[in-house]
Amino acid sequence: MRMPKRTASVLLCVLGGTTVAEDFFEPTDAEPTRTDKKVNRSVEFAGDLTHRYHYALTDQKDQLPFRRSDTGAASIRYDLYLEAQYRAENNVTLQLAGLASHDDKLDDGSEFYIDESYVEWGVTPAFNIKAGRQAVSLGESNYFQIADRINPTDERAFGLAELSETLLPIASTRLSYYQSRWGLDLVALHEFRPNLYDEPYGDFDPYIEFRHPSLSIRENSPDVSLFEPDIAGRIFWSQPWGDMALFASRLHSRQARPVNADADSFTLGYSQSRLFGASANRVLGSWLLKSEYAYSDGDLFLTESSGTTQTPGSDDLSVEGWSHTAMVGGRYSGIRNLTLDFELMGSRIGSDNGPLGEEDTVVNGVANLEYEMLNDDLVANLTYMTWLENPASVFRVRLDYAFRDEIVLFAGAINYSASSEEAMLYPYENNDRMFFGFTIDF
Repeated sequence: MRMPKRTASVLLCVLGGTTVAEDFFEPTDAEPTRTDKKVNRSVEFAGDLTHRYHYALTDQKDQLPFRRSDTGAASIRYDLYLEAQYRAENNVTLQLAGLASHDDKLDDGSEFYIDESYVEWGVTPAFNIKAGRQAVSLGESNYFQIADRINPTDERAFGLAELSETLLPIASTRLSYYQSRWGLDLVALHEFRPNLYDEPYGDFDPYIEFRHPSLSIRENSPDVSLFEPDIAGRIFWSQPWGDMALFASRLHSRQARPVNADADSFTLGYSQSRLFGASANRVLGSWLLKSEYAYSDGDLFLTESSGTTQTPGSDDLSVEGWSHTAMVGGRYSGIRNLTLDFELMGSRIGSDNGPLGEEDTVVNGVANLEYEMLNDDLVANLTYMTWLENPASVFRVRLDYAFRDEIVLFAGAINYSASSEEAMLYPYENNDRMFFGFTIDF
């Protein structure tokens, strides 16, 4: 079996907000509730229905066994999200949420899973406990999971999933202690949930180059439970001019890597790594400047021999190694109704167990431009992501129109490009498409 050099990079593709940036002065949904006000009992119900239609603009590659071969409808999907939340007088919140989806173009197109469902208790105005399936956002980056690798992401439609959709909740317990200018978070993860990828032979199948009727692909999932959890922690300081934070974690990767191959099977595994990192942001007038760094030890990387034909029983497709990853970026909001975001990330990998079979240095960047019109009812969004080694890129344009407060119409297009067969996104470069749909809130 021959392992294409770009395979590991394809599995690491992220776009459209794999993690949500955190502003400590304006709590997000991923933060625990912090209040010393008495809350009256209340029950709230909410939900939304979303329909998406994707039209593929180009024929698929003949040399890869994609299910789709011609232009036409690539996805016709409906998502129904339902949420019920109960707030008690003793600072206890109970939330139950579920998501049901159906895609007419998939072989197994219907699914249902428990979304953010948890119990939250504000023990004191400063101390909070939150247990259940939840999204935990601790990092600075809007587009990359660097020091913040807690939640898996939805990568079924690379570059098309919206920011709020990509982060998947995971069963965990979060202890938070907040003072006015500093705070501490401790998180224990009680389940293993990998990234969610497209189904076999789909347009965004990350293993499409290995699909063959006679070859089975297996995964060795790690054991993570209530008594054997993954763990993560953060301490942060907030000042009027910006924020600083330190991170540490011991987590299993959400991305499977090749570990073993023989004549009729291909085995994927998930590494467990130790990570240490830091982040900071700085407010300068209309600018928000941000940075993030992480050192990780224990990740799996392709070996040099994995680029050659493997013999049955080969078990040296990947070895453990280390990585240094850094990001710098910013946001500019000095022009009315216009916001510019940009981030540049660089990563360097290595191993003491022998030479690697993938690029030791990767640099990629993202720029996003958003402009609001018609009293914020119409929003135009442009997103561009690029890789500098073996150049590849993604460009997306999207329009959202609030037809009514509870009805939003959207439409857009996305383009994928790759400079060579060794470039990132080469398997996906014929996935250009237009899309449109609507969301109804209730």
